[in-house]
Amino acid sequence: MTHVLIPTDFSDNAWDALTYAIRLYDDIPCTFYILHTYESNPARMPNTLHQFAARKISEILRKESEDKLFAILQHLKDNMLNDKHTYKTISKLGALIPTIANIVEKERIDLIVMGSKGATGLKEVFMGTNTVKVIKHVENCPMICVPEEYPYKELEQLIFATDYKKRFDKQALSSLMELQQIHNFRIRFVHVKKESMLSELQESNRRDLEKYFNKDAINFEEIESDALVSKAITTFAEMKKANLICLANYEHSFIEKLTHEPVIQKGIFKHIIFPVKQHKFSPFLLCPLKEYFPKVRNDMT
Repeated sequence: MTHVLIPTDFSDNAWDALTYAIRLYDDIPCTFYILHTYESNPARMPNTLHQFAARKISEILRKESEDKLFAILQHLKDNMLNDKHTYKTISKLGALIPTIANIVEKERIDLIVMGSKGATGLKEVFMGTNTVKVIKHVENCPMICVPEEYPYKELEQLIFATDYKKRFDKQALSSLMELQQIHNFRIRFVHVKKESMLSELQESNRRDLEKYFNKDAINFEEIESDALVSKAITTFAEMKKANLICLANYEHSFIEKLTHEPVIQKGIFKHIIFPVKQHKFSPFLLCPLKEYFPKVRNDMT
């Protein structure tokens, strides 16, 4: 049984992520945990009034959260009934990041699926604040980010961007391996060549990857480019018509190039993931590194 966590803020993009996750595991026994968190932050006032206001605000937010989660659950039961799927809703008072971290550990979550933008996301920014926080601070669980208004497409081509400098094992790649077994897509391991030849460590890590996947369904490809690595990867993905890009969660500098607002506004990433109208490419999958297990950074809110 696969366990998938879908955080929601009840935005359209959060709904996109939920339906994407359901389609992704259409024929697989799966439990979907739909999470909404809320916080009450009354303005400064005397302690008694503060406590009263906090309780009242929490009650209102809890009721609203539970009602909206119930509406989602009812819609799924009425319109997306699947005997292999179980839906559970979670409404929690508290900060998003530590709540997700606790649920990942408690429910043994295999994958987080999240919309790339929140309810107040700007059109020119690919990722919202909460999505970036989850990427940076929940490091022991794979995650898929779903672009706004992305129409689900059957997985056929996946680009796995890696520099081969870090070692992966089966636990880190478990979600990717499961998805390939389900959808039988081709994986292209892509390395943007910045050195004359791979080091012994890089060659060893590349051989390890060969052990985990069917050799008939993978390719190892080298790209020679003077452009930024992020630009080279996205250009290659567009050329190969990939509909999923896989990144390593430890490569924070690379992820930041794709998610940092000024970079996105300059267009380095928008032609691959962001475009609302074109939808040339689909979400990306972040895989954790072995050294992150079982650590969860829940110090950030």
